Amino acid sequence: MFGSKRVWITFGVIFFIALVGAIVAVTLVIVLKGDGDDNEYVCDGSKSYTKISLKAGQKSHIEKFRQGPPPLEGIFSSATDTEFAWINQRIDHFDPTNLKTWEMRYLHNNEFYVEGGPMFVFIGGEWEINSDYLMTGQMYDMAKEHNGYMFYTEHRYYGNSFPTKDICTYNLQFQNADQALADIAYFIEYQKSTIAGMENSKVVVVGASYSAMLATWLRVKYPHLVDAALSSSAPLRAVADFYEYYEVVAQSLRLVSEECVSTIAEAVDEIDRQFQTESGIAYVSNLLPMEKPVNASEPNRSYFFLNLASPFALLVERASGTVLTNACSTLLSYEGTAFEKFISYINKYYESSTITDYDYYVSYLSNPQITSGTLRQWYYQTCTEYGFYQTASSTNQPFKNFGVDLFIKLCDDVFKISQEVLNSGIERTNLLYGSVYPKVTRVVSTHGTVDPWHPLGVLEDLNPEAPVFVINGASHCADLSSISSNDSEEMVYAKTKVKEYIAEWIS
Repeated sequence: MFGSKRVWITFGVIFFIALVGAIVAVTLVIVLKGDGDDNEYVCDGSKSYTKISLKAGQKSHIEKFRQGPPPLEGIFSSATDTEFAWINQRIDHFDPTNLKTWEMRYLHNNEFYVEGGPMFVFIGGEWEINSDYLMTGQMYDMAKEHNGYMFYTEHRYYGNSFPTKDICTYNLQFQNADQALADIAYFIEYQKSTIAGMENSKVVVVGASYSAMLATWLRVKYPHLVDAALSSSAPLRAVADFYEYYEVVAQSLRLVSEECVSTIAEAVDEIDRQFQTESGIAYVSNLLPMEKPVNASEPNRSYFFLNLASPFALLVERASGTVLTNACSTLLSYEGTAFEKFISYINKYYESSTITDYDYYVSYLSNPQITSGTLRQWYYQTCTEYGFYQTASSTNQPFKNFGVDLFIKLCDDVFKISQEVLNSGIERTNLLYGSVYPKVTRVVSTHGTVDPWHPLGVLEDLNPEAPVFVINGASHCADLSSISSNDSEEMVYAKTKVKEYIAEWIS
């Protein structure tokens, strides 16, 4: 169909949905024991999981985080050439004795393809793929211009692409960037060997957030297979305590209203003060849609304060147009003190859902069944490779009382992964791929100043063939849609230059 349309894409966060959803919320858990009882399950015949249920009629607040990433805008193609397909992959590309395979799903669109034209591969991340990126957006426009064949790969352990029968911790050993990059490398070789006229085609990869990391790293590890990359909002520096995240959230809100930020800060301070007494804890609990009164001991206390911050974080990450202005106006329009305004805003945000506790969240993340969810798989990746834990460690933002210890404990409680393993994985990731100083060429990187993830990205040109565009006022992955009349001058310039660089590198 043709026509201008705003679509909420099933990205999972783009990076934040996967991570903030994974760090914040909790859904109904069905935890299992493989004896035929749907409420129980056993991993590898050893560890069982116990179901925790909400009261009748209650719905977990994780539902508030299933909306998708920032919208993709543009004119959508009416082409019927977009189709799902499957490719056989090795479960372990690095163990020659392990011959087990699995089926990876992908989408393809040959609407513009002329034999000899380039491959354009949009790399999937921690989400289920759909056809949107093969029907509109920057990559679609470039494929049209260069007579390219478009693909969209689904990342292992997400969507419908599962290498194993469940997601028990033992099986998640195959869930890492090394294997994901090898999946794409093999995918490229396979398509070039099977599609007519593609033997010598140039290859362009495009990624968003986590998958933008993979796009950059493909040029690090497989430069002989990938000729050019567009990396949008890639947080290349792995780190455990990502305190800068909420600093940017505060800065972005402050751009539209200083009073908005001061109101949040005053309210959070008051809640912290109330938590000094049992009566204060009960008072705050009764004002919010809690499953039960807040347990003020750790880690429940930290988890509670995280849930107060997350709505604002997600708001900023998806910001476009007047979204932030409208949100701050809503907050300030409520009657009463800063505390009362804040409570009203949080209640409105979480309406029709229940804020659950830390133990419930651990139970959800511990569910080893394959479902439509992505949180367990993604959280495993953060515990073993990236960290990326958004904390309130900095005093340059209005939130408080959730530090990196909360997330370290989650790694241990869910996967039995220690802080030592976490730190080792982060060090390995930065060592292997170069952090924010990868030795790459023909990678164009983009970031937005409003995006809370941008402090972990490459913010200056690495060399003449690895340019960076930091777009003022833009948020997470906002540059991946087609050029439109709604774009700022800076956005139009960045999108135009991206297309020029890619065209030069594949000419």
